[in-house]
Amino acid sequence: MLLALAEQTGERLSRAADQPVWRDPETGYTRRAVSPRNGGMLELVEIELPGGVRVAYPASAFTFQHQQIWVRSGTLVFEEGDQVHTLEAGDCLQLGPPADCAFFNPGNGPCAYVVALVRR
Repeated sequence: MLLALAEQTGERLSRAADQPVWRDPETGYTRRAVSPRNGGMLELVEIELPGGVRVAYPASAFTFQHQQIWVRSGTLVFEEGDQVHTLEAGDCLQLGPPADCAFFNPGNGPCAYVVALVRR
């Protein structure tokens, strides 16, 4: 019954085939917006980072959101200000206060991870 109600509204259900995917043409980095587009508090983003690729963000990108990173496969080196976290498959990291950050895949194959974020 609950699944039927969710499917009727459309806004609470995000089917894999309908989820927008963005790909960086320079690095091959891909982001899939997994969460439904209803403006809920929680947002899930699935990312695939090719081997050898590093993506950096300024502290301002983290100012208005709480984030956790959950690695699904591969190895992710996450630079959070002066701290460096090496995350393996299954590891989950809750980010601290806003800082300049970078996501780096030191491997040859892709690293897949999910970012869960809640806007402040």
